[in-house]
Amino acid sequence: MVNDGLVKLDDPLQKYLPSNVTIPKYSIQNMTLENLATHTAGLPEFPDNFCKDYWNNFDLNHTTEYRMKIIECSQKYLPSELYQGLANTSISTEFGSKFGYSSFGMGLLDNILALKSNMSYDDLLEKKVLSMLGMVNTSITLTEEQKSDLAVGHINGDELPMWNLAPVMTPSGGIYSTANDMLKFVSVNIGLIKTKLDAAMQESHLIRHYNGFLGPNNVQVSDNNSGEGFYVGLGRMINTNYGSEVVWHNGITADGFNSIIAFNPSTHKGIVLLSSADHKDIDIANIGLLHKEGFANLIWNLLY
Repeated sequence: MVNDGLVKLDDPLQKYLPSNVTIPKYSIQNMTLENLATHTAGLPEFPDNFCKDYWNNFDLNHTTEYRMKIIECSQKYLPSELYQGLANTSISTEFGSKFGYSSFGMGLLDNILALKSNMSYDDLLEKKVLSMLGMVNTSITLTEEQKSDLAVGHINGDELPMWNLAPVMTPSGGIYSTANDMLKFVSVNIGLIKTKLDAAMQESHLIRHYNGFLGPNNVQVSDNNSGEGFYVGLGRMINTNYGSEVVWHNGITADGFNSIIAFNPSTHKGIVLLSSADHKDIDIANIGLLHKEGFANLIWNLLY
């Protein structure tokens, strides 16, 4: 949308959100679209009014009953609540100065893009990305056939129901896909398939901020992790050995799935790993952060 001239990365949020929405500032600075896309807006992981009691203890409670409560609670979140959560947020650092992973910020960004396009985020995703790449089994709203093919998420060996995350939060974790479709996405990112999205893909790989050895969900990474640098692009995590770079992102959802996609544009290699179990049971997601031993080390050596 930037390349099409519809938005600019340095546009303030005030340009796109309803006039009655209070948007926090830092001194006289305005929060921009790039701040949201690079997780440098100073926003928390989730809004303070989004299932607060559950998310605050997410890492401490891994029972099936607890996850069922999160799934139920997060299905009911409204756009008005998202905007109220934004108004309730206090910013303590200069915009663009510090990385802090925020599903809140990414959800807010994609809602802004949908508003600008005058369509739902589901439709926007289909029009701008999925149809272009032939990703026919990737969607937020699944057909009955896709639902019948859907793997069941698990925690502690127990099955969990579909999350059906509230539409206003689906951009931050409510998209379903398949390994085949995600490999199409990898292929475009590493240049094996040419599309009109090539320029946008390449720009998303550019290092824009140092992330201070924090990853998605603000997991702290040891700074002696194979001597790599950890950075962030537009919606992408970037690891580099200062010779080549690996672009990646992981996913952990309340309904018992975790995953990672990673690729090296210079070697034309990429991986997609999907697990229908919680990351506390089978940790696929965090091989992008802690990869000095075992399976993670094997994968990272392959990519570099």
